[in-house]
Amino acid sequence: MDDKSRNRRLALLTAASGYSITLLYLLYGGTSQGKHWFRNLLPHDSNGGALLLIVFTLPLFIANTAALLLLKDGAAATGYNETKESNLHTNRRAHQTSCYVKIQYTMRRILASSRLFTVAFVIVPCVAFFLCSAQRHYSSAMGTYPMQTDSSIDNINKTALLEDNDDYNYQIAAWRWKLVHHISNCSAIVGLIAFSHLLIPASKHSPLIVLLNWTPQEALIMHKYAGRLAICGVVLHGFGHLMHAYWRWWSLFVSDYDIIAESNVLQSRNWMEKSFWRGFIPPMECWQQKFRSNNSTEIDFGPGCINNDDSCSCLDFWINFTGLFGLIALLVLIAGSLNHIRRNHYKVFYVVHIIAAPLFILASVLHYNRAIMYMCPSLLYYASQTVPVYVESWLSRRQSKGSRILSVSKIPCPSHQRPNGNVLSIEFEASQDTMNKFQPGSYCTLQIPSLSMVAHPFTVNIVPGHSNRLRILMRQIGPFTTQIVELLECKGQPEANQYIQEEKKECNAESQYNSTISLPKMHINAYGTSQRMAQLYHHDSALIVAGGIGITPYLSMLTEIASSSQASSTLKPVVLHWICRDAALIRYVHEQYFAAILDKSNGSDQGGGVSIRIVTHFTGSHDNAYCYNDGLETVSYKLNTCDGTPVKSSDYSVSNTRSLVTFATIFCFGTAAAMYFYTYLQSVEIVSTRILGLLAICITSIVISTISFMVSSRCQTEKVKYLP
Repeated sequence: MDDKSRNRRLALLTAASGYSITLLYLLYGGTSQGKHWFRNLLPHDSNGGALLLIVFTLPLFIANTAALLLLKDGAAATGYNETKESNLHTNRRAHQTSCYVKIQYTMRRILASSRLFTVAFVIVPCVAFFLCSAQRHYSSAMGTYPMQTDSSIDNINKTALLEDNDDYNYQIAAWRWKLVHHISNCSAIVGLIAFSHLLIPASKHSPLIVLLNWTPQEALIMHKYAGRLAICGVVLHGFGHLMHAYWRWWSLFVSDYDIIAESNVLQSRNWMEKSFWRGFIPPMECWQQKFRSNNSTEIDFGPGCINNDDSCSCLDFWINFTGLFGLIALLVLIAGSLNHIRRNHYKVFYVVHIIAAPLFILASVLHYNRAIMYMCPSLLYYASQTVPVYVESWLSRRQSKGSRILSVSKIPCPSHQRPNGNVLSIEFEASQDTMNKFQPGSYCTLQIPSLSMVAHPFTVNIVPGHSNRLRILMRQIGPFTTQIVELLECKGQPEANQYIQEEKKECNAESQYNSTISLPKMHINAYGTSQRMAQLYHHDSALIVAGGIGITPYLSMLTEIASSSQASSTLKPVVLHWICRDAALIRYVHEQYFAAILDKSNGSDQGGGVSIRIVTHFTGSHDNAYCYNDGLETVSYKLNTCDGTPVKSSDYSVSNTRSLVTFATIFCFGTAAAMYFYTYLQSVEIVSTRILGLLAICITSIVISTISFMVSSRCQTEKVKYLP
């Protein structure tokens, strides 16, 4: 066992030891004995905030710190061949009778599958916690059941209770709905616990995902499963309270139950009796109090609030209002996350996510005073892993002149749908550290401020024969890529999108072949990680099928396989079938990549190495001018200047001192700030104070990320200054 494998196992053991605290709480804390036992651990923790931080936040901090300290950059800590051989060896030993070997084999399978991991360590414990909590509330409620009596109640009182049928039926119904009320609250707690895992797989450069050897696609499975569990818990909570509230409103204002005091009837009819939904809309007096609910100046709004037997207060209205608002935001989020919307209307899915998700978080924090403590792990992890990357990217763009573009080429690929269709090839310079971190199948983001403020992802490939160049191949198909082509054809640098529409009319056919152009400022960020090679090396042979521009993720992969000695020991035949109707694109890819790949493959094949076979299926019609574009040549533009800086990958990665210090600082300061505001400044009776902890986490992450970037930039400047 090498050092990488040993470090990975040590990190996994440390993470498992920390998470065992969370599992113990979920499996045992929902019972009556478990609840009292955990409370007795911290007798001075009256508000329960410290216990929640120890149970959910501390294990996450321990696991991520261990991953940052022990792992190194690259595909986790175990080589592809080594992982495969270890798995095969474990599979053979799994048939033995040793329980230890079977447990080890089972744990390997669970850790390797994000779906099994989420079910075993998130969904099952949360469901167990819900069932135990529901059973605890049911047992407690049985002690107050109207028909249950003890020796202190004589037969006369029992007879009187049974004689008044209306009052007895109402008490039975009230008991049942009160039980529904408590069980609905249990489901909300389960939803918040699921939310504490929700943002971990969605964070950028997550060391825990690297520790588990998951691809980003596999990590999103955990995100989806945890999100579905959170949705089920919150929706069950919301509809349970809505049904309870409707029964309360119906009992107070519609039914014949005589439970309303005469002095309160006229006052109640002026407001809540008009509509059931009036109980969820705070009256004008509550808006004037600015979310406050002070007992000394409280306004009595009715004989009994919708979810409370006491008189309605502004606090009750605000809780109902924020709960309903959060439920609506969650339902909108569910609708926008449907598979049809996500697949066919990604922009809708993206916009709904970035709008509805923060609104749901805000409403949850305002609705329940302990929600911030349950959400702390997920929010702090996302803030410490993703916010620094965004701050670094934004500040870098403001300080730099853009990325250094070395070459731009246009490959004509017309078709019936797009008679003027093209494929663009953009080559840019990358730093040596960025080239060392490159993995086949990775993607980068391209932003052109003069065209769009949105960064668009594209697959990035190496440029054969150049050690410091990377290439983007993009098809002209959407608004962004079309604007880039129009910009090249008009050989100008627009200041806004309107410029393109105006200048497009003035451009003539000769300008698109003018070889000298001035490019606008382009910002390229690298990388989005990919583990396609890990998937490939898990098999003895591979069959790859690609269509059109979809060949781009496999160009660097085939180059890596052809030149890698690691592939020769496990991966033998690799067959690529590429279906394409653009002859110019086929010729360009063959000249730039396939020719060198086949040469290397033939040499290694003779020595017993990997065999690569490439089959290109040309589907264009030779009789059609649109498809048979052999006469159209690639246009290479000459750039006026090569200003800009080499593309640099993010400094926030695994086994990086800066990332470790930034993570620990944001996490610790954010936790301390949230706990301080929750304990000393947050008031149960003032809803607006519940947002302080959330604001503290956001402000802390932004400030510390900015300081980290400034210190890093200063150190790099000093380092360059004193270089000989």
